[in-house]
Amino acid sequence: MSETRSTIIIDAPIEEVAAAIASVGTYPTWSSSMKAVKILEGEGSKPAKVEMSLVSGALRDEAVLTFDWSNFPTSLTFSLESADLLTAMDGHQELKSIGGETEVSYSLTVALSMPVPEMMRQKAEKVVVDQTLKELKAHIEG
Repeated sequence: MSETRSTIIIDAPIEEVAAAIASVGTYPTWSSSMKAVKILEGEGSKPAKVEMSLVSGALRDEAVLTFDWSNFPTSLTFSLESADLLTAMDGHQELKSIGGETEVSYSLTVALSMPVPEMMRQKAEKVVVDQTLKELKAHIEG
């Protein structure tokens, strides 16, 4: 299983970008791949465990993710605790301040319980990573 990684520059200070990322409960308002979010552990921003209804192409799944905020706002990691179709979903976001802008790098690795050709899995990962970064940028920049 390989990791998919992409980077984008957002025209906003790191504090504003970090606040949007930490506000996990609002993801369905700006991310087309998240239909619902329920915080299971932790309150407000930076929850420890979250249940998400995910949609990516034909894939629809209910997943429970655990978040590690210990290095936030420069770094955030999450991993899959349980899901119906996914067997792994590990993500990592890095934020870097560049003047008044913020560079956001997003890495994702996904595995499914059903057989999917590696090339198709990697393509789907790339679509999710790129789409998430573009939608985050649009959400913050308006």
